[in-house]
Amino acid sequence: MNKVNFSNDLIILPFSKIFFRLAIPNLFSTLMSSATVIFDLWYVGLIGMSELAGVAYIFPIFMLTSMLSNGAFGGAISGATARAFGSKNIFQAECVFRSAVLIAISGSVIMMFLFFSFAEAFFSSFIIDSDVVVSTLSYGNILLTGILLIWLFNIIISVTRGSGNTLVPAIGWFIVLFSHIIMASLNLDYNDGQLLLKENIKLFDEIIIFSALEWAAISLLTGYFVGIVFVIYFYSVGKHSYSFIIKDFFKLNGIINLFKSGMVASCQSLMTISLAIFCTIIIGSFGTDWAAGFGIAIRLELLLIPIIFGIGGALIAIVGANVGAKNFLRAVIMTWKGTFISVFIVGFIGLFFSIYPNLWSSLFTDSVEIHKTSKLYLQVVAPFYAFFALGLGLYFTCQAFNTLFWPVVGTFIRLMFVILSTFLLFNFNIDSPYLVFVTMALGLIIYGLFISLSLQLGPWKKYYKLG
Repeated sequence: MNKVNFSNDLIILPFSKIFFRLAIPNLFSTLMSSATVIFDLWYVGLIGMSELAGVAYIFPIFMLTSMLSNGAFGGAISGATARAFGSKNIFQAECVFRSAVLIAISGSVIMMFLFFSFAEAFFSSFIIDSDVVVSTLSYGNILLTGILLIWLFNIIISVTRGSGNTLVPAIGWFIVLFSHIIMASLNLDYNDGQLLLKENIKLFDEIIIFSALEWAAISLLTGYFVGIVFVIYFYSVGKHSYSFIIKDFFKLNGIINLFKSGMVASCQSLMTISLAIFCTIIIGSFGTDWAAGFGIAIRLELLLIPIIFGIGGALIAIVGANVGAKNFLRAVIMTWKGTFISVFIVGFIGLFFSIYPNLWSSLFTDSVEIHKTSKLYLQVVAPFYAFFALGLGLYFTCQAFNTLFWPVVGTFIRLMFVILSTFLLFNFNIDSPYLVFVTMALGLIIYGLFISLSLQLGPWKKYYKLG
């Protein structure tokens, strides 16, 4: 097998030459991952409003899985891989790879245990329509059963990305989306120019029958499975620096530090998703139409996370390699350059959909009431998405520096601000979806400003002196 070290150029070449080489495939990856989620939502939207509202409660769990495996632990793993390559310690990079697989298995088992132990009681304890609860658990039971596939795929491509190779993850994500579409199409008929959804799908001469909603989860998981097969094939025959010596199989040097970094980073992901679930429940108390509409709107915000990570993932490799090579000032400068690109892209998306909100909601439903809910959220919150990109983009690069404390504190402040403000609104009987959305927008502003200022004036200040 031909050996290749993708990280050598990261500590030598100018920002423009290495950033776009890594960021463009990584942005393609995020485009494919976002398209996968959008297609899944479109497919569920064909089934019915109760199913759409039910999946809105499960979607934050899916995003939490993606954020933990691709962002929190995945980012920590990418950063550790990049630092290992930057210091030319290939053995340590291999230890990170082996540790990453063990972390994926552990994370999926824990999430399965928590969901199947508490999900039914949790969702039943809130004022939610019974049909919506049934849809929530029907979709969630299958998705969580195969959650290991999502963990493994995201973790392995995080290792690959950390080595400086963003092309393989991009191809892998295309395969996930394509496989998901192919599987979902088995439950669709085309007649007189229209796509018609079958009531259920039958396999093996009707021995096994799945509902349309269950098949949505199955086809999504199948996409991840095929993606894993592709990545395994790459590491079997492709060009990379790993040797996979059998006698080193149980050598996991640094796994404790990876767990620590991943757990700290997970606090960010857990709080972000907790906020999404909290807001979904609060908005859902105003009615099923509000829950469904908010579920559509919040997906746009949550789908910005992969876009921000598309840039942040490239920065993790670049910055991590430079930190490993002790080029600290170069690492900080590249962090700010890449982050401002993320702020510009996400800020533009937010402004666009705040002006044309129906372009987003019309992708998923024709309901006028749901359009109204989604429109209100996007008009109030979306103009401030740039602050979200600022805070989250810096959080991702902090995984390369291994300085995650301040981003986690910023996320906690945002969470507490929105929760306490919402409780005050309800306490004084002035609660309304509009005012809840205003608190969410203010939370984004506080989040972005706090993280950027605390890092610039705190742990990164010393790097300017070193430079």
